[in-house]
Amino acid sequence: MSMTVPPVGLAAHPVTIDKIMAVVNNQVITEGSLDRRVALLEARLRAHGTGLPPRSLLTRRVLSQMVVERLELQYAKRLGIHVGATQLRHAERALAARNHMTLTQFRQALARQGLTSARFRRKLTHELTIRELVQRRIGGHVTVTHSAVSRLLAQMRAAEGSRYHIAEITLTAPTTADHAQRAALTARARGILAKIRAGEPFSQAAITYSEDTRALAGGDLGWRTAAHLRPRFVRAVRHMRVGQVRLVTGHDADYLLKLKGKKAGAKGRARPEVLLREILLRPSRVVSAVAVREKLKALKARIEHGRSFAALARAYSVAHSAARGGMLGWAGLGHLPPAVAAAAQHLPLHAVGGPYPVRHGQMLIEVLARRMRRGMTRAEAHRILQMRRGNALYVRWLQTLRDDAYVRYPGQRG
Repeated sequence: MSMTVPPVGLAAHPVTIDKIMAVVNNQVITEGSLDRRVALLEARLRAHGTGLPPRSLLTRRVLSQMVVERLELQYAKRLGIHVGATQLRHAERALAARNHMTLTQFRQALARQGLTSARFRRKLTHELTIRELVQRRIGGHVTVTHSAVSRLLAQMRAAEGSRYHIAEITLTAPTTADHAQRAALTARARGILAKIRAGEPFSQAAITYSEDTRALAGGDLGWRTAAHLRPRFVRAVRHMRVGQVRLVTGHDADYLLKLKGKKAGAKGRARPEVLLREILLRPSRVVSAVAVREKLKALKARIEHGRSFAALARAYSVAHSAARGGMLGWAGLGHLPPAVAAAAQHLPLHAVGGPYPVRHGQMLIEVLARRMRRGMTRAEAHRILQMRRGNALYVRWLQTLRDDAYVRYPGQRG
């Protein structure tokens, strides 16, 4: 609880002291910031018709989440990760478009939820920072084989575009768990399942027990295609009725799945795709963003005077595609940075465009071909598998980060 005390000599002007709820290395989380986060979560849960668990439990879960976020942001700062104004503006507009709103309408909708524009932009900045941190820490450690991509594409063809609305409760096993510990974990999962079948709302159980990042959203994953679900989830939900809850065991965790909805597959509309080459440069402590832009302009002029795009990409680009002469492959417009997607629609074939701003850098592109396509491409399947496997690695790295950090809870409430 915050308390008000008069400063010495100024009794007529009280000062509010915000209680410290957690110390994370050299930073603190105050009671005021914790209470604001809990209040926003309660409002969101009520808006979705989710029953609320005891506030003390909700507060503990939110505080734990805030501690992890603070550790991530501290680590990102040490790596020099920074979200610029342009990147933030693109992300905000993309979110508005995804919700079929103008930017003004989107901000008005946030205000109705009690989230000011400034607070939302700060939250979005944190999310973008953490997304870049995931890429930096995990990106080079994830291997996706050609056969794994083929299996995912076959799985998608078998699913015929079906979509599932899923909620989950995740119970994670220790990395060194023996047979007895795994058995105890499954017994715990069965106990939670029994409580749900006896009437405990799934969303409350998720908030109370789940160790997944979606726990505070009642475990709700939203609508997902088969490609965006774990293979064992897909095998389970194909045979479930809407409203049913099932236990699914995995190698390193047990899951309780609830099927909240199902939509039959549909071929969908054909989507435009472009075949691209890229040259990507990033600023650094010794090379400014202005210098990067001028360097790309010089490279563009060399290409226009007959130099090989592929050769310059191999020599100068910092993207993973450099070894392939900058070949990015076929990509849907929705998977490209906004500035690149806008240019790729109209740029003449084999003309060089840019420099265009992208996340933490700038890019030249060459459009080699265009087509209309239905279904998932191999590049999209590769990205999905990379993200799926990277998330699992990142969760384990986070646990190490948490174990090595200095965290105290001087204001923990019971």
